[in-house]
Amino acid sequence: MGNIFNKLIIFIGSTGVLLLVLSPYQGIIAISVAIATSGLTEYFNKKSLARLAFIAYAVLSAFFMQFVFFLPLIAYDLFKTKNQMLTLTSAIPFLIHLSAFSSSTAAVLIIIFVIVFLLKSRAINEDKLRQEYINQRDYLTEVSISLEEKINELMVKQDIDVNLATLNERNRIAREIHDNVGHLLSSSILQIGAITALSKEENTIKRLEVVKDTLNEGMNSIRDSVHNLHDKSIDLYGEIEKIIKNFSFCQVKLNYDITGDLPAKAKYSIIAIIKEALSNVMKHSDCDFVSISLYEHPKLFQLVIYDNGTKKTDIEATKGMGLESIKQRVASLDGIINIDRSRGFKIFISFMKQ
Repeated sequence: MGNIFNKLIIFIGSTGVLLLVLSPYQGIIAISVAIATSGLTEYFNKKSLARLAFIAYAVLSAFFMQFVFFLPLIAYDLFKTKNQMLTLTSAIPFLIHLSAFSSSTAAVLIIIFVIVFLLKSRAINEDKLRQEYINQRDYLTEVSISLEEKINELMVKQDIDVNLATLNERNRIAREIHDNVGHLLSSSILQIGAITALSKEENTIKRLEVVKDTLNEGMNSIRDSVHNLHDKSIDLYGEIEKIIKNFSFCQVKLNYDITGDLPAKAKYSIIAIIKEALSNVMKHSDCDFVSISLYEHPKLFQLVIYDNGTKKTDIEATKGMGLESIKQRVASLDGIINIDRSRGFKIFISFMKQ
């Protein structure tokens, strides 16, 4: 856009000088040719075309004086390039028609050439600064995106660490309750049973039976609470990561998109299914890549296990327990299992949310 504005300034100045020396009728052809030539070189933006246009226009200027006024405009595209020295040939038509110019007209044309050179220099500097600005902006944008990604990764890692710490604390509490309180209650129940067996007073026996029943109820309540704590403390993502870490047969990629909490039964089943599937990969596949994808939808969960093996081994024909075990576990979740062998081997499992 800067080149067009500069050329417009040069064109207006050259036209003004021409109209001061010649009549509009004499200059109309030169004005039209100058507009056409400058427009073509700007549109195609090729140095070779600008060079040829300047040579042709300089030859035309040598024969017709009115074309000399627009030589600075046509030479604009050659300044600050390797063809810059070619613009010195503008002196030839200028000298040929020098006798037809007054001293003031000749001085103005020279000044216009100088102004053209300065305008082109400024345009190049502006383009350079603009490009540096764009490069710097792109670099800062890239750095900003990279920092944002790292911040998100740190936040996710922090959430995972907090979750793991919470789960570990739940496990510790469950163990403490089981080992200490559960042991004390069990011991108390046994002692009451022994006292009841030795006692001969019926009222005492009845009261001890009531206490024993209360302690048994408390024991069952604690046992249920401990089991619930332990079930909720299962870190499904962490357990799958451990399985993948210990799997060295080929590369494994995990896509985990679960935000809610799965029931303990579903967690145990998913862990067992993944173990069986990876075991089948080692036994029956020649793949070099496995993907494990676990997705949560509004109404259901999906587990997709895929390997890119080309060997078409019929697992079901081998009568192995691995695939049958997977089917049984899916059935226990009231889920659906589909197997696709068209491209590699894919196990597609879905089960409803409770």
